[in-house]
Amino acid sequence: MDIIERLSKLSLFNNLKNDKELLAKIATIMTTEKFMPGKYIIKEGDTGDKMFILNKGTVRVEKKTLAGDKFTVVVLSDYMNIFFGELALMDNDVRSASVVADTDVECYSIKKDDFEKFCEEHPLLGYNITKEIAKLMSARLRKSTVDTIYLIDAFVNEE
Repeated sequence: MDIIERLSKLSLFNNLKNDKELLAKIATIMTTEKFMPGKYIIKEGDTGDKMFILNKGTVRVEKKTLAGDKFTVVVLSDYMNIFFGELALMDNDVRSASVVADTDVECYSIKKDDFEKFCEEHPLLGYNITKEIAKLMSARLRKSTVDTIYLIDAFVNEE
């Protein structure tokens, strides 16, 4: 799948998906990166400075337990039209999970500095992308709150 077609399928670009010209502008700040099976794309605890769009292959998202054991949270494939690491475009914090290539993987990446420059040059496009990231973060926060309530309820009812 070419880069414009991939971008048009991502929720991150919902407001732009029918405008190939605008998607082409966004594509100018992307780099293609390839990873072999077993290679880390993102490592939990490292400082992140770019996001990734999965174009080809399968990855797994891993988290560490408090004891330091790794467990797989989810396996993601290119047909799912996904991206990850997008919070690195918003802040300079550490990665909250690892992403590991399960197969040969091809990703498109966007560096934070390039994204910020792009937003300065194309404020409306930058606004639309940032708005979609904010929506995603809001949805995750709401889900996390509900999950926390279920965990507290389960813990309290066990006693």
